[in-house]
Amino acid sequence: MLHVSKKAAAGLGLVAAIALAGCQGEPTVSTAENPATTAAPTAQTAAYLCPMACEGSASQQPGKCPVCGMDLEPNPAVKTGAAAPDSL
Repeated sequence: MLHVSKKAAAGLGLVAAIALAGCQGEPTVSTAENPATTAAPTAQTAAYLCPMACEGSASQQPGKCPVCGMDLEPNPAVKTGAAAPDSL
């Protein structure tokens, strides 16, 4: 009876090792499905950014960060096209 439980333990250990080894591989993502390859605004060109600098939160419109849910803030690096009336 002890011989059977050693085989079962060895088999269970082998299954666990195979399962853990499969988790260490890099996922394959095609470029067609990768949102990073689309024409999304970058942090330098986006009008609004997340105050927590979450990746992928840059937007041309106000709203909420899709990662953390905070309100997006105007990007100080982007200059608006209209000049202030008192700047003349």
